[in-house]
Amino acid sequence: MHLLITGILLGWGAAIPFGPINIEMIRRNLMFGFISGWALGIGATIADTTYLVLLMVGALLFLTYPIVLAVVGILGALVLAWFGLNSLLAKTQQIDRGLTRRNFLHTSISGYFMTLLNPMTIIFWSSISSQIASLALGQHHAILFAAVGVIIGTLSWSFSLNLILHFTRHKISIRMMRMLNMIGGTILLLFAMFGLLHGIIELL
Repeated sequence: MHLLITGILLGWGAAIPFGPINIEMIRRNLMFGFISGWALGIGATIADTTYLVLLMVGALLFLTYPIVLAVVGILGALVLAWFGLNSLLAKTQQIDRGLTRRNFLHTSISGYFMTLLNPMTIIFWSSISSQIASLALGQHHAILFAAVGVIIGTLSWSFSLNLILHFTRHKISIRMMRMLNMIGGTILLLFAMFGLLHGIIELL
């Protein structure tokens, strides 16, 4: 049971901190509705679970090399920059809940790669890699229980956040949505610039 609780706490630790994933999830919810934000959250959940499982089986030892982290960080920065530019160029007329249902899979895939290549996500899972390794060796079926916990933790956070936005978004005017879209896109670009500069410095 404690493995499940540990997984839930890890899921919250990966999902709750303010960062580009939550920003994009909020933006998509406000622009396209609950389903779009929820789909992005599902993709992020799968990415976090991927990191947990790979770390537990020792398949991510290459992340201990600074050069590898720098390259992944640069790739992640480019992904964030792409999302940021899309946010800045998005038109207010795109607000349509029907779009989210047709693009559910596409949005989930976007959330997956956005999270998978997010430097903040990589740093989080790498920082607790030793604890995860010992957890996997010390308990039978540890990977399964911990992975289920991570899924519960990340999904519960993204569902709660999107549910709150779902019941409050009607109070936000189109002008406010446009402003939030611009702010969200700018923040994503700032994250991208920071990640890009950090990666380039590490390579040099």
